[in-house]
Amino acid sequence: MEKNTIYALILSVLVISLGFYIQKKLFPLPQEERSAVTESERIDQEARGTAKEVLSKTDLSAVVAVTNREEDPDYYREVSLETEVFNITFSNLGGTIKSIKLKEHFDGGEMLEMVNKNKESLTTFNIYMGDIKADPLNVYFDTRIYSQGDSMIAEFTKDMDIPSRSGTGESTPLSITKKYIFKPYDYLMELQIQFTNRNNLIIPLDNGGFAYTLGFVPQIGPKFDKIDDKKEFRRYITEIGGKKKINKMPKEKGEIEIYERINWAAISGKYFTVIGIPDATVYTTTFSNRPVDGFDEGARLFFSRPSIRSSNNVDVFKFYVGPKSPEYLKAYNDPEKNGFKMKGLNLDKVLDSRAMLGWLQEILKAMLNFFYNMVPNYGIAIILLTVVVKIVMFPLTHKSYVSSSKMSGLSPKMAEIKEKYKGNPQKLNQEIAALYKKAGVNPLGGCLPLMLQMPIFIALYGLLSSHFELRGASFISAWISDLSVADSIFNFAPTTIPVIGSDIRLLPILMIGSQIISTKIMQTPETANNAQMKMMTYMLPLIFLFFLYDAPSGLLLYWTMTNMLSIVQQIIVNKVMKKKKTA
Repeated sequence: MEKNTIYALILSVLVISLGFYIQKKLFPLPQEERSAVTESERIDQEARGTAKEVLSKTDLSAVVAVTNREEDPDYYREVSLETEVFNITFSNLGGTIKSIKLKEHFDGGEMLEMVNKNKESLTTFNIYMGDIKADPLNVYFDTRIYSQGDSMIAEFTKDMDIPSRSGTGESTPLSITKKYIFKPYDYLMELQIQFTNRNNLIIPLDNGGFAYTLGFVPQIGPKFDKIDDKKEFRRYITEIGGKKKINKMPKEKGEIEIYERINWAAISGKYFTVIGIPDATVYTTTFSNRPVDGFDEGARLFFSRPSIRSSNNVDVFKFYVGPKSPEYLKAYNDPEKNGFKMKGLNLDKVLDSRAMLGWLQEILKAMLNFFYNMVPNYGIAIILLTVVVKIVMFPLTHKSYVSSSKMSGLSPKMAEIKEKYKGNPQKLNQEIAALYKKAGVNPLGGCLPLMLQMPIFIALYGLLSSHFELRGASFISAWISDLSVADSIFNFAPTTIPVIGSDIRLLPILMIGSQIISTKIMQTPETANNAQMKMMTYMLPLIFLFFLYDAPSGLLLYWTMTNMLSIVQQIIVNKVMKKKKTA
């Protein structure tokens, strides 16, 4: 390879680096998240493909259990309710939810917990008597569990007296009801909050212009080590007037306040999300990531209701608590596909997308799912996808490899030209250009395969980092148990080493090895011993190793297979060209 070729290789690395930078800044998509994957996760992966017609079913399966700390109703107790997708534990202290476990999804071999907390006493769906800074309503509610049609209902009621607005010392009898409604197969739940003044007067709830605030706290699941936008992330998303907005959290404040009416607000993780859907009231919606209860970064969602001007008021919220899977999220666009008969919610907008190469990502996703339906192993599906991509690109890559092979045959003539015109650089370049033109070769042709696959590589990076079905999908279970995260053959935590961290990974080594072999095959005898070329042969793979050591194993599997197929293709081309020369 000549200097121009080397410069092109350097440019290729810059293109890759710039591509990832632009994607991250303009079209953000999360990196991989490590989660413990066990045999239970593998079984979960297989089960998802067989149990998705359940949204249209109407039979109810629920189990209720009650744990009393004391017989006195003014003491703490827990109530458990089970549907086909949820295992929920309620607390009568505030009529809140202590635990929401997803029965079809696992984390560390156990049902995935969506109420992520560091203290056992923490609960969610608290009522705060004012704005988000007010104290929660920590009183004991009466509890009732019952079914109604195909719905299972957890109802919490409390009669209490609160001071009158008049300041006369009189109290107002107030009744509060929190009603949670579940359908058997929905990840959507409904929460009704009712305030009633039993004297038939205006409800005396006005704390700074707010009657109360409903909050989802303190964090969404699954468990994570830290939020660093690589292994875990949080997005704060709203839909207002049919338009999706990713709200950037100001670090100096730690809160986002939205005063206009929203269709929904979501806290989005890599694979799971909580989406709050308020009624037509214009609530003040607040996102907060301030540190809370042992978390360096919280992820909380609040709806603050303006003061109430009637004696009886019912607010209705719906919350989606579950996987970021288009299969479930899109069900709430069609009333025939969900138990609540909701339509046009557009919850699927919470899904991550690449605006730059989104169209290519969707094509690759469709192809990947097609192969998975043929062979139910995503690793094999990725290999088959690699073969198809290689076939589609064959006309261009073949021309490039032929050009590279012809370059090897020009070495003697190029040496003569360099010797003849070594004192005249301008004439030297003219003669070399004429030689290339006469032989019909492109000095940059050897770099074309790498440049051509960059858009596909970047689109696959986005796909394999966010495709929900890849969570826990294994290729070879003893080695690659989760194609959405990096592989590991040995872990030496807590010790860490720069670049490689605490894991020895095999796939990056295979990828770099195959990349070096591919580069050496494309070299001519003269350039093989060139010091500059040697540096590029080994430095470029090291740069790739730095960028891609923690990349999803599915992506590295694709790249490694591409390298191997390229090696075979170049060897065949070289043999054919050699036969033509000797013929």
